[in-house]
Amino acid sequence: MCYPPSGTSWGRYSIENPFAYVDSNLVGIMTILEGCRQNKVQHLVYASPSSVYGMNAKIPFSEDDQVDNPVSLYAATKKSNELMAHSYSKLYGIPTTGLRFFTVYGPAGRLDMIPWLFTEAILKGEPIKVFN
Repeated sequence: MCYPPSGTSWGRYSIENPFAYVDSNLVGIMTILEGCRQNKVQHLVYASPSSVYGMNAKIPFSEDDQVDNPVSLYAATKKSNELMAHSYSKLYGIPTTGLRFFTVYGPAGRLDMIPWLFTEAILKGEPIKVFN
């Protein structure tokens, strides 16, 4: 998985380094799908980010929502991953399940994500930045 450097947003990094996302996300999922096909995997479960919802105004999101308007190259490659997995499912009979995660947190959480940013602001007594 391609991660932007600390303090850099996904959108900006994908604009400055588009091939990093193509190599990591598109070539990466193709490698996984081919591995599943060649090894007769019974079911593929993969992660997809909430960014595939783009600028969807309907809240809360639903897995039935249209996700055809990504607002970053990162989101476009992840939506493409979902389409590629769907194609392999139909072509080769490999059931696939994509899980669209929102802000994931925990010991390996990224420092530029909301849980860390909010916690840091609270501990410093600073106001919390609200996005969108």
